[in-house]
Amino acid sequence: MLTPIDYPKRIVTIAREVEARGFDAYVSTRMAGLHYLVGAFMPWTGAVIVTASGESRFVYWAMDYERVKQEGWGMDGVPFGGGNPGFLESVVAILDDMGLTRGKIGLDIALEGSAQAAPGVLTAYDWMELNKMLPKATLGNGMPCLEAVMLIKDGAEIERLRLAAASADAGFEAALRCIKPGVTENAVAGAVEEATRRYGSIWAWSVTGGTEVGSGPRTAFLKGVTQQATDKKIENNEMIIVDLHPMVELYIADLGLPVMLGTPTRAQQTLMDAWEDAVATLMDALKPGEPAKVACQKAYDKFVKYGVDAYALPLFGHGLGTCARQRPFMSITSNDVLKEGMALALGGHLYQPGVGGCRQEYPAIITSKGTEALCTHKNVVYKL
Repeated sequence: MLTPIDYPKRIVTIAREVEARGFDAYVSTRMAGLHYLVGAFMPWTGAVIVTASGESRFVYWAMDYERVKQEGWGMDGVPFGGGNPGFLESVVAILDDMGLTRGKIGLDIALEGSAQAAPGVLTAYDWMELNKMLPKATLGNGMPCLEAVMLIKDGAEIERLRLAAASADAGFEAALRCIKPGVTENAVAGAVEEATRRYGSIWAWSVTGGTEVGSGPRTAFLKGVTQQATDKKIENNEMIIVDLHPMVELYIADLGLPVMLGTPTRAQQTLMDAWEDAVATLMDALKPGEPAKVACQKAYDKFVKYGVDAYALPLFGHGLGTCARQRPFMSITSNDVLKEGMALALGGHLYQPGVGGCRQEYPAIITSKGTEALCTHKNVVYKL
């Protein structure tokens, strides 16, 4: 049985962070925050308002509100749309009821250090409208309020991350069984999806096509991190990338590993050797107190050693939790310092046109002793 998540405690913790950062209230709209604070799957537009004094309410689209109300932990909320006031109007009405329309309000605007906008961040239109609707309030970027709290995982969260990783393991094993000459990428993706669902996944969460399967030249787009599955047939002596993204109990896994079907060429073998050396170096370098950029540079130096750095990315992972667009950011320019309890998907990207590609996305936890893998599959090239 899973350890229950103490959602009221989360609200108290967020409230302290809101106060410490000088806000009167924080309006969380990104999906990671909705899941983290309400405790239900919330794919549509919504918001959670948390005040510095510890009050909390949520706003969510009327067409899915009743499900969320029943499946969440019990936070008070209101629906918007469907005959009710609109989204921003509903948020402002709650702030007015809380007496905070003249206060300093933190909003989900930007996550510094992320190459992509986190799902659910406010749009420029939202920002302009809120400035009109709250003329006496001071609006600012409140995303660090949530990031600071989500950064270190507690025991209940790690339990759920392990479940998501187990689902990913099942999916990758299904892929290995399915991969054969003549089988399509889509067929492999279908086998993965069936297996991850059997192990509790409710959503293949990635914007890159859900479950990614690329083979042959489709693994080798220069700096290419997207391989949505297609009807291309897998051929012998091809490299294959399988990258899967299950969500279990609102927590996600990200497992991407390379497969070599048949006999590699000399260039393919060099690529695989370089990649395996780099990802092993990264795994060994991660420990509490280590600057992320130092560990990432050690891994990147292996690509340089093998002469394949022109095909490598200086990116080595991202945080994991209720979203993948969260710290720590793993790159050679990151400002993050690793801490015990951080969860991340370790990265490792090498894509050489005309040869093939290798990718690592690998769930792990930073422990007091170093790095603990959450998946049972090793981060190596799988040879079939």
